[in-house]
Amino acid sequence: MGEGAGDREAEILEAKRMEAKLKAALRMCLTPEAYERMANVRMANPELYAAAARQILAHAGKGGGKLGDAKVLALLRAMRGGERETKITFK
Repeated sequence: MGEGAGDREAEILEAKRMEAKLKAALRMCLTPEAYERMANVRMANPELYAAAARQILAHAGKGGGKLGDAKVLALLRAMRGGERETKITFK
């Protein structure tokens, strides 16, 4: 392996460490239900997850306490531009 491969491995390792720190911080800031919702968002939309995580950590930094699922859902909806929930009715 060349020097570039070592640099790449170091970058991957650092990214994994940062993600582990972020997850730990979110666990402390969110209720279990809210944390689970954020985990689902992380899989579906990584960009939205990163932006929401920054907002949540900023809220926690101000001493806001743990956020519940409803508040996280409201935050995510606001960040997505207030998209309405789609309802399907069958006749």
